[in-house]
Formats: sequence, structure tokens, C-alpha cells
Amino acid sequence: MGKSSLVSMARTDPELLDAYDCSAWVTVPHPLDNTDEFMRRLRKQLGLGAAAHDEDDDDDIKEHLKEKRYLIVVDDLLKRDEWDQVRPKLFNFQNAKGSRVIVTTRRKDVALYCAGEVHDHVYELKPLGDKESRNLLCKKVYKTTKCSLPVELEEETKCILERCRGLPLAISTIGGLLANRPKTSMEWMKLHEHFGAELESDLRNITNVIVSSYDGLPYHLKSIFLYLCIFPQNCDIRCNRLLRRWMAEGYIAKNRDMPVEEVAERFYNELMNRSMIQPSKKKKIIPSFGVGHSTIHSMLLQIILPKAIEENQLFLIEKQCNGVPQSKIRHLVVSRWNKEKKLENINLSYIRSLTVFGDCPVSLISPKMRLLRVLDLEDTTDVKNEDLRHIGNLHHLRYLSLRGKNISKLPSSLQNLRYLETLDIQGTKVTQLPPGIVELEKLRYILAGVKFSKDLLQKVEQAEMDNQKTTQMGNMAAFVCCNRSEISNRYQLSVKAPKGIEKLRNLHMLGALNIGRLHGVARRLEHLTDLQRLGVTVTGLSEKGSQELCHSIGKLGRLQRLEVRSHSLGFLAKMDESTTPKHLASLKLLGNLCLLPKWIASLNDLTKVRLLGTKLEQGQVDILGNLRSLAFLGLWEKSYIGESLCFYTSKFPKLKFLDIDGLQKIKMVTVQEPEVKFLNIDGQDKIEIKVHAMPELEQLWVQNCRALSDSVDALSGVPHLVNLNELLVMQCGEKEKLIETLQWQISQWQVSLHKKRPKFFIGKIILPASSQPSTAAGQ
Repeated sequence: MGKSSLVSMARTDPELLDAYDCSAWVTVPHPLDNTDEFMRRLRKQLGLGAAAHDEDDDDDIKEHLKEKRYLIVVDDLLKRDEWDQVRPKLFNFQNAKGSRVIVTTRRKDVALYCAGEVHDHVYELKPLGDKESRNLLCKKVYKTTKCSLPVELEEETKCILERCRGLPLAISTIGGLLANRPKTSMEWMKLHEHFGAELESDLRNITNVIVSSYDGLPYHLKSIFLYLCIFPQNCDIRCNRLLRRWMAEGYIAKNRDMPVEEVAERFYNELMNRSMIQPSKKKKIIPSFGVGHSTIHSMLLQIILPKAIEENQLFLIEKQCNGVPQSKIRHLVVSRWNKEKKLENINLSYIRSLTVFGDCPVSLISPKMRLLRVLDLEDTTDVKNEDLRHIGNLHHLRYLSLRGKNISKLPSSLQNLRYLETLDIQGTKVTQLPPGIVELEKLRYILAGVKFSKDLLQKVEQAEMDNQKTTQMGNMAAFVCCNRSEISNRYQLSVKAPKGIEKLRNLHMLGALNIGRLHGVARRLEHLTDLQRLGVTVTGLSEKGSQELCHSIGKLGRLQRLEVRSHSLGFLAKMDESTTPKHLASLKLLGNLCLLPKWIASLNDLTKVRLLGTKLEQGQVDILGNLRSLAFLGLWEKSYIGESLCFYTSKFPKLKFLDIDGLQKIKMVTVQEPEVKFLNIDGQDKIEIKVHAMPELEQLWVQNCRALSDSVDALSGVPHLVNLNELLVMQCGEKEKLIETLQWQISQWQVSLHKKRPKFFIGKIILPASSQPSTAAGQ
């Protein structure tokens, strides 16, 4: 019915954003044996990190919410007894601030039970009307609501919609099927007849529709679609994680004319277009930048899970798991494992993938898994260095993810994994790649260090302070027999490469790599000619070393995404414009720059730029405005040092997303008025045209700019952004005049020639991490 979608829209309503100090979205885990997992998810949503030592101690949440007016969404409650378990926990946080809890459920009796005696607090979602149903079908079939259906399809459309009875999921599912079939009455009639009596019945149970959609998938999509059942209900699945797993499992056949990564991405988009998977509601989707996170509808998952267990040899270990199947298990998933359970009865010798959510039974990471291809521990909570002692015995391993885990050192036996393609240790404490890694010639992706994000500059500054303290403690460290270099490395935000890194000729992605004085790594990078993504942190590099790094980058002809972090980025000016990779699509820079290198102006394919600490002035921003393909610009903390920032006409012709965040000195942001120009074509009369600044901008975010003036001119010219559909002004302090001005402008847009009325988000609410931008390029 779209319950979660409706609540999501209400939760992000501008008035609600302004009315509440914080919010959280918690999907109820099923089965709900106790509230431990529910509270863990609530802590994560509130940004409180790991659970307290005592699972029954919720004082940290209570303290966090004590002085806040909060909004908590409890999504997908199935039974009354689940509410009996959850309710005491939620009401433990009550205060006199007027906080609210919203519950979604599929059952009316459960809704009434949650509401108690106040039944008018229950909202029952009604089916879509005829117009809305038709618009949704057109959107799924033609990717637009503006398209009118051909006359010859009117009759079949009417029959299909009548049988869908206004249920959004049914319409979306059938629309996904029709989108990939010829738009003819005969083809639509076949679909209509195929469903027959199944659709004639009440479609409040749409099982047969979904099964038919699965049956209608081409062969190459069925196996990878069933593979999604590995991820639990309402899990946000990162696109690159899924694609690399598909490739490691061998589901993506090599195409003579297309790289395997592009084939996988094409299949992913096919499933998205068919509505078999959908963009995650918990992640911010940036228009025109693809879908970085997706999810599978809970009802869809429940229906196809038995088929996945049967056809894909999938086995789930959950708290209430009983007997182990006698058949061969190909994919083992451990979810909310009961530590008291014994796992000796599982035959590990045929397992091809092991995925763990929550606590990890260490005994599972065993040399008995001799056919294991995928080991994904990204969502575990308790992996340590010693748990990886058997990694070297998993000789067929192709995908290893330890992302975000408390790992500080990789075992030397890693060099035995001769088929390894993906090594994901991003967000761990690992600061040194083991020497043997250079023998893994099939490696394509190495993800390490700390991801480039808005708070990275703060982490770098904190690391510098910690390193200074460590230096002062040097004598004490020697006294207690500690390795001083290990103490120093603990605070690094990237990894050091061993000698021989140039042997990894198949690398497509490498980052974040610490480029220092040792081993001549800067010079050796030029041999990695297949690199498409490179991230480097430059520390203590000599002038000669910086020249070698620039030379190496110039040799990487296939490079598409470049990330450079350094205290000073001035050395980038040494790169020769004639040798700069011409196909760079993404550029991330952290460090003092002041003047942009001249070669940036020649990057005609550059679509995304993120800047931190670059200290640019107006003229340098204007240079970026001349890039004809730039679609995303992130001006983050200390990237701009002026007090006013202007976006002039004819600049940023393709920019769709402008994210201004953390510019503490900025007082005014101005969008220049359109200029009127006259064109004389073939001696005809002159034609008058208007030239706009950022004519294609769809989203404008201004956040954490406390110095922003509280006046009508603080954010001026916004109405000139003719394609704007979202304006967000957050955490900029109390700006009553500014807000009043913007609200008036937006109210006028609806009655003006503006193409659409933009959404306006403003307030003091702190958005959770899941609301930050997500792109398909995200790591």
C-alpha cells in the first residue's frame, strides 16, 4: 500500500523538520525475540554508535533524548505482542517536549491496539484512485507521467488497472513487466490473459503477481535477483558491494565488447527498471547520479525467499533456526546468531559465500570452507585480528570485506589468496598492507583508509593533534617496549603500500594509499595502467617525489576518479596539462590549494567535484563554473574563504546539485539575475533569450553556515534557478528574516512561470547519517 513511503514523506515535511530536534527510523526485526536488536538499530539511527555494555541499560539513549523533542518511526510492526515489547522501551524516554512515535503496520487491529483508546490517531491508507493508478503505471512503463497511452492500449490498460485494485505494489510490479515488453495491444493482452483468474481475485494478496514477475525475468537476471535474498529485510544494499559480489560468484559472464563491471551495472539497472529492486528510502538519492543504495520490498522478499532457498541452496542461521538441511549449502547467512547454538552439523565444504549480520560465530571462519568465494563480514559487530587466522586457507576466496571492523593488522597468510579480486578494509585500523599482497595478481579493488566525507578534515586535524601527542610520548613508548611507529600509524587515515605494488597490474581501484618517502611508491604507480580510481594521501614527500607522483598520474590513461589528500596541494600544479588523464569524471581534493591547477580547466568529462580545506576565492570558483559537464559540486569545510559567494550567468551550465556545507565565514550566497542576449540567425530578426546561472540546478543545500546573514540578501537570486526542485537550509542558526524571505519566494514560484514548486527543508534538526548524499560512485 505504500505505508512506509507515506510516513517517509511526512517525516521529511519542512514543518516537521523544523519542529523536532532529532528523528529515528527503526524497522522492527522479525522474529522479535527480545528488544536487543531493536534498541541497537535505534542507537545507530540516533548516532550513538555501539550498544552499551549492559544490553538492558538504555541510559545513553535516555540522556541523549532528555532535552530533545524527537520523532521515532517504528516500521513494520506485525503483532500486538511486538508492541508490548517495544512500547515500554520507547516510553522510557518520555519527556515534556511533545515528542511523537509513528507506527506502521499491515494489520488494522494492531494499529488500533497501538493507539489505545485514541482511535482517531489511526490512519488507514486507501487504494489509489483511477488517475493516480494510471500515472503510476505510466511512470513505470514509460519512465514519465506526462506520456499519454496510445489509443490501442486503452482497453488493456483499463482491464489491468481494474484488477490491480489501486494497490501501488501490484501496479509497480506489473508496470515493471510491461516496461520491458513491446508497447502493443497484443503483448499487453498476453500479460492480461496470463494472470487470468489470479488477478481476478482480490489483489490484497499479490503473491501470484510477484511470482509471475519473477517467472518473466530473463534467465541471466533470475540468479542474481535471488541472490538478493542474502540481505535481510529492509537492508540498505550498497550498489558496488552487490556488483562485486556478483562478479566474485561468477554470475556475470564476460562480454567481448564490454567490461564485466559495466555488464553487472547494466543487469542492476534492469532489475531497477523492472521494479524488482528499488532505491533505498533511507538514503538521499541525488537526481541524475544513479542509485547508490537499494533495497528489496519486504513482501517481495518473503515471497521469493523460499524459491531462493530451494534453487540457490541458501541457508539462514537465525535465533529460531532449527534443523540443518541435508542438501548442499551454497550460500550461508548468519543473522542474529544465538551464541548458545552449536554449528557442528553444518557441512562447510560446499559453501561459496558466507555473510554475517550481527554477532559472528568465529568457528565458522574455517579452513573447511575450501570452495568459499565470498566472505562478507561488513555487518558484523565483533571481528578481531585473531579471528582471521584461517583466512590464508580459503584458497578460492575472491571477495573479502572487513569494512568498518576493529581490525588493525591483516594476516601474512593473505598472500595465499591468489584469486582474490576485492579487498575491502575501509574504515578499519589497518595502516599497512602486508608485503605478500603484491603476489595477488588478480586483485582489482583495494579499498582502505577512511572514506572521503564531509567530516574528513576534522578527522585529519584530530589525527595531527594525536600524532603530536604521540611524538611527545616517544620516550615513554620506548620505555614500555612499544613500537613507536605503530603508535604513530594508529592515527593515520590511509594505508602504506609495500614494495612491489606495481605488480598488481589488474588493479582498477586503489585507495586511500599513503604516499610517503619510502619505497618510491609515487614513481611505481605509473605501472598500474588499468587504474580507474585512485586515492592518495601525501605525507612528507620531497619535491622530487611530488614530481614523480604527478608524472605517474599523468601516465594513468584510464583514470576516471582521482582523490588527493595533503597538507598542501600546491604540487598538483606541476602536472602537465598535455598528460593529464582526459577522462577524469570525479575529483576529490583535501588540503590547502588557493589556486586551481590550470589542467582542471581542460577536464571536459569532469562531472563531480568535492573540495575540503582548499581555501579558494571567488575567481577560482568561476573557473570551475566553466566546466561544461560538471553536475555535482561540494564546497565543504574551509574549501572557500570569502564572505560572499556569487554564481554568475553562463556559469555551471550542467550543474544539478550544489552542496555548500561548513563554510564558517560565508555571509552571502548570490545567484545572479538572468542576462538578456540577442541572437541574429541567418540575417533574420534578432531573437531575445535569457541566459541563467546554473540553469539545470535541481538541488541546493546550504548547511552549517553559521555566519550566514539574517537578511533578505543572505541567499538571493534563488527564484532565478528555473529547474530547482529542492532547497535545504539547515543548521545555520536562527535566521528569521532569511527564512521568511525564502518561504515567500517559494510560495510565489507556484504562481509564476517556474516549472515546479521546490521542496523547502529548513530547521534545526540534525539529519542522521543515512540522509547524507549517496551516489553510485560511492565506495
